[in-house]
This record gives sequence, C-alpha cells and structure tokens, in this order.
Amino acid sequence: MTRFRFDLAEWFTDNADQVRQDLVSYFGVKAAFTGRWFEEFAAIGDPHRFEASDLLAVEALSVTVPPDAAAALLITDSERFNSLLREIPRDQNLWEVRRLDVNVGSPAEELHRALRTLRGIDWVVAGKLVAAKRPKLLPILDNEVNTFLQPPRELFWVTMHDELADTQRRQAIAEACLAAPPHVSLLRRMDVALWRAAKRLPRDKV
Repeated sequence: MTRFRFDLAEWFTDNADQVRQDLVSYFGVKAAFTGRWFEEFAAIGDPHRFEASDLLAVEALSVTVPPDAAAALLITDSERFNSLLREIPRDQNLWEVRRLDVNVGSPAEELHRALRTLRGIDWVVAGKLVAAKRPKLLPILDNEVNTFLQPPRELFWVTMHDELADTQRRQAIAEACLAAPPHVSLLRRMDVALWRAAKRLPRDKV
C-alpha cells in the first residue's frame, strides 16, 4: 500500500471546518472560481470520446489545449485516444475498481501517456483531460497538490485508490467534504480542498 506524506483521512478530519468553507466558496453561486463549471462542461460530451466540451472543462481549471493538439485529439488522430478511453471503466468510483485499473500499464495510464505526446500537453493537462472523461475514477493532480501530498512518483492514482479502498478512511474524508453540490464527485471535492490548502501555504512550508 502506498501513502502520501501525511495521513489523508486524519488531515480531512482535522481540517473539516476549513474544508467546508473552501467547498462552499468554490462551488457557490457567486464564486469567482471558474473550476465550478468543470463538472457541467465535462458532462456534456460522449463519455467514450473526447469532444470540444472536454476542452472547455479543462480550461475551467486554468489550463488550455493548444489548437494543434486539440485537432489531433478531436479530428485527425481521435481514434487513437478514443480507443484507449473506451477501455477505461466508466461508471465506477475509484475505490470500486481493481488496483490494476489505475496502475502503471493500465489503459488509463496508457491514455495519459499518449496525451502527453501531443505538443503542449504536459502531465497536468493530460490528467485533467482524463479526469473530465472519468471524474469518479481518475483524480486530478496539479503542481500545487503534487507538492502538498508528495505521492510516490507516477503512482498518484494508485495511492489514492489505496486510501479510498478503506471504507472507514473513505467515510471520514467524505464526511468532511459534504459541503459541495451533489453532482460533484468525492475525488473533485478532495481535489478542491487540497488545492486550496496548498495555495494558502508559503512554498517553504509545503
């Protein structure tokens, strides 16, 4: 079992009040965070193929897909990516799938790697693209959260799987993350809470 640099369930429990405030301010009607539209944009398209709405979804999370990369993803080389996407479980939560489904060598990891071959698509953008297609299965990781959690290299999904596969630990985290709209996955609630915590800390304290 892999672990983050601190106990995740304990952190969410100890910071439950701040997590609630962060989720309310992030997803609120008058919130300034464009990321609150991620779920709505991601839900528009066909779950088995990348579409323009997915580019809007990741743009809501403050990253962009360059036009040439978008053309390859949506038009000229779309089957390369969509064929891998179709191999990834669609309606299951991360903790409901096998560990192999999110480990190195899985179709999800292969898709993430394939996306990174497109010019202008780094590991952060690739991760947000696959999360747009499988929001209940594949958690988002950006530079801030990566520095905050310090997951084992290339094993973030597996580490999160190990964390959430434990029912008691998952319930403790979920209880701290109740203050979000019902359609927002637990993974996204966690991502928002961790991202906002990471953004508040001075770099030398992370």
